[in-house]
Amino acid sequence: MTRIEELKIGIVGGGPSGLAITRMLQQNGFLNIKIYERDKNRSCRPQGASIDLCKHLGQKLIKEAGLKKEFSLKSRPEGECYTFMDTQGNVKARRPFLKINSTRPEIDRGDLRDILLDSLFENTIEWDCHFKNLNKLDNGQVELVFNDGEKKEIVDFVIGCDGVNSKVRGYITDIKPLYLGITMIEGEIIDPINTCPQMYELVHQGLSFTLADGIVFLGQQKTDGNMLITIAQMVPEDWIKTKGFDFKSLDRMQEIKDYIKKELIPNWDPMYHKLVDDCSGLYKPRLLLQAPLDQKWESKSNLTIIGDAAHAISPFAGLGCNIALYDSLKLGRLLIKNKNKISTPIVLQGIISSFEKEMISFWKPLALITMSNEQMVFKADTKTLLKKRFGNLYFTKNYLQSIFNFVNNFTDFLKITS
Repeated sequence: MTRIEELKIGIVGGGPSGLAITRMLQQNGFLNIKIYERDKNRSCRPQGASIDLCKHLGQKLIKEAGLKKEFSLKSRPEGECYTFMDTQGNVKARRPFLKINSTRPEIDRGDLRDILLDSLFENTIEWDCHFKNLNKLDNGQVELVFNDGEKKEIVDFVIGCDGVNSKVRGYITDIKPLYLGITMIEGEIIDPINTCPQMYELVHQGLSFTLADGIVFLGQQKTDGNMLITIAQMVPEDWIKTKGFDFKSLDRMQEIKDYIKKELIPNWDPMYHKLVDDCSGLYKPRLLLQAPLDQKWESKSNLTIIGDAAHAISPFAGLGCNIALYDSLKLGRLLIKNKNKISTPIVLQGIISSFEKEMISFWKPLALITMSNEQMVFKADTKTLLKKRFGNLYFTKNYLQSIFNFVNNFTDFLKITS
């Protein structure tokens, strides 16, 4: 008879939730785990924007996974600085960062991924495994099929961590995430301190928001010094096809830049137009999806999903990755608690059912918060958004920023952390 900790576990997807659940289980005696990731290697593609990890969500996983030191070395409390500007580049409000009171420090997605990757046992990940389908075998095991069928793996238990466009999800439920009517266009500026010094100063190591004309324009600094810009707009789901844009062709990037400048922000300050032109490489489109609030399904005995695969959420509250890591924490705890039990289908289904019900119940109110923020953002309700997120701790006067800078410098001198 096989105990739960002896199961051969297949993790489909090597994003934050897949890496985190694997770290937790390996720490606690689960030695037969493999992650199957579609990327060809760990450095084959950029990992995107920074994310802020909440003390009561994502950081709980970091702490329990024994990675607090590594996280503190890579995370940036200064990323908690939020600046709200008008379309002419004037600062309307700023919420400075205070290192000693940091609760949601930023960390680049690539850095978080590296921390988790480096914490795993050697050869845990099999790269270049693009999930195609799975087959349920008569003996209760599952056959995972990758690429064009040339690679197959037989496992006892599958955890789908394959993101918002999850293929594993389709084997659990027919319910699909819904398009929110919002598409983002993301670009990256190299060496912004010299390329666009005005915006670099306004971003102030954190995140800037300009909300107007039904457009959301974001600027965000990364750990490597580069700056990401994101333009969010409300458009139909087939917008890219209708416009005839090709986001995979460098030769046609100018068409996209002209569209942003002439159709989305035509009367904005030239600084914004320059930012659009200064982006190098390809712009990346991102269609925002969210799972239905009333979703539910019958739990399986050898298959579950976590993170965006289970409950996609829009980014307007910064909770997506946090909830995904919290899923990893909760499922990890449950499997560890029951690791010495015999892994009968009834026992496994009971564990999975308990986890999935709690997961969806926890996600729903957070999804509602995100939806509320989304409405405020596109209504350009800056005042309400600021008070909801930060209370009354936001300023427009430079001398108040100077006070915070003094406290941060003193904190660094004394090597005090929150």
